[in-house]
Amino acid sequence: MGDTSQIAGEWPDVIFHGGTVMAESAPGTDDVTAVAVAGQTITWVGSDAEALRLAGPATKLVNLGGRFLCAGFHDSHNHMLSTGLGLLLPTLSRSGSIPELLAVVQDQAETAAPGEWVVTASDWHESGLAERRMPTRSELDAIAPDNPLIVRRGGHNVVLNSLALERFGITEASEAPDGASYLRDGGTLTGQIVGSGYVAGLLNQLPKPGLEDYRAALEAVQQQYSAAGITAVIDPGLTLDEMDAYKAVYAEGQQKVRVSMMWKLPTPGGTAAEAVELLDSGTVKAQLDDVWLRTLGVKLCVDGGVETGFYRDPYERQDDPGYPCGKSFQSATELADICVAANRAALPVGAHCVGDAGIDMALTAFEAAHSMSPISDARWTLIHMLYPQDDHWGRLNALGAGVAAQEPLHYALGGGFAEYLGRDRAANIAPLSQYVRNVDAPVGGGSDSPVAPFQPLRGISSSVTRRSRSAGVLGQEWAVTAEEALRMYTSGSAWCASDEHRTGTIRAGMLADLVVLAADPRAVDPDDIAGIGVELTMAAGTVTHGSLDQ
Repeated sequence: MGDTSQIAGEWPDVIFHGGTVMAESAPGTDDVTAVAVAGQTITWVGSDAEALRLAGPATKLVNLGGRFLCAGFHDSHNHMLSTGLGLLLPTLSRSGSIPELLAVVQDQAETAAPGEWVVTASDWHESGLAERRMPTRSELDAIAPDNPLIVRRGGHNVVLNSLALERFGITEASEAPDGASYLRDGGTLTGQIVGSGYVAGLLNQLPKPGLEDYRAALEAVQQQYSAAGITAVIDPGLTLDEMDAYKAVYAEGQQKVRVSMMWKLPTPGGTAAEAVELLDSGTVKAQLDDVWLRTLGVKLCVDGGVETGFYRDPYERQDDPGYPCGKSFQSATELADICVAANRAALPVGAHCVGDAGIDMALTAFEAAHSMSPISDARWTLIHMLYPQDDHWGRLNALGAGVAAQEPLHYALGGGFAEYLGRDRAANIAPLSQYVRNVDAPVGGGSDSPVAPFQPLRGISSSVTRRSRSAGVLGQEWAVTAEEALRMYTSGSAWCASDEHRTGTIRAGMLADLVVLAADPRAVDPDDIAGIGVELTMAAGTVTHGSLDQ
């Protein structure tokens, strides 16, 4: 018998049949090979014979021919708007050396008018360069002497040339504010600055993109995401202007990817006290009902990335000797104040935490909010939680909080972690099987694009192999199965988005977020998963990639 909860009297618009379907069905249901869709909704799952009997005169029949059908991929932590803006700039990700990177940046600078700001894409990491280092201020001065230049890398690091430092009023005598570091070589500024909030504050002083820029960015990125099988993302760390841009573009009907927005606090250049005031003012409220664009909660950063996480033990390589273990971006009191205020505002918090000391601080802040009043049913998450320790799991589960995991960070940045932490500690970065085994809640899967590749099949492959791009296999014991990885990228991320009641699994009544793959990821060599073709993507019943005529 199939799932009999078909909507009475409604002909399906589409029936997929003849496939291998990863579905959640009623007990006693036979193996699922067919799915019916009407409007935005899955109306029936079951066998081919039963499905075909449901067809009406206008129903489109799609014979899968044995291909694999699963819930659409949901990325639990994906800076989609930032990724899209980066797509409008020359990519640095293909650079294999400092000279190659500088050549791309120089070409970009030469198109700018003298004195105009030049800001690069952030889609690269120095571990992929032959020199395994950041460019220097002097190297940037040589290629852009007449323009203030900012080379972005990820969300926590920038390198500035001398003119950009001058524009920001940073001199050799300047001391970095709390939560940031000015890197030096022999006492001289290298131009590299780290610190999420401080860097965001610097970038916020630059000319802002206009609505046309946001529209072009979202058009470009949604096309690429749909082609990768992505139907939904949590876009964390957005400014109010960026949230308004999403609303404006999506109101025009320009949507292919369902988005849950998270507001970044403190705001760029703002303080924790201002963040609390904004939360108490009701400036942003949770809004979870809309199908395409939702306001989910608040994102805050406890620490940084590869070389700027906050650890209990010292780094093996230390860029800032004054802080051998790294440091947090806010104090423990400030983090707790923000989380308590967010709880009052019924806005769940996603806390970016990389190192084990950063995880300690995030959990302590969550506990402070929970002690004032139980954290609401909306999902509080530890984002990344890349270096957990045994004493973290009980605290996490006592709060009912979850983990939004990004294995692609391990894939893309494994070489960097090995250099900064040592290979043994780097092997324990993003221990997926620990999350699956120790966290009571479903574990979300995601990418942290543009820091790491956004393609879910790439992430699923490395989740199974633990193969990094530049350091080989790291931590094979923490691998998960392809089935577990698929669930992280579907039902797990839906839980992180407080959306598991309508997406993330294939069963009647759920939104028709679906992806058709050329092969079953569970049935091929793990190294071949990344190359599986994405043949059709459907988000909320709308075909966003491929065609039903196949």
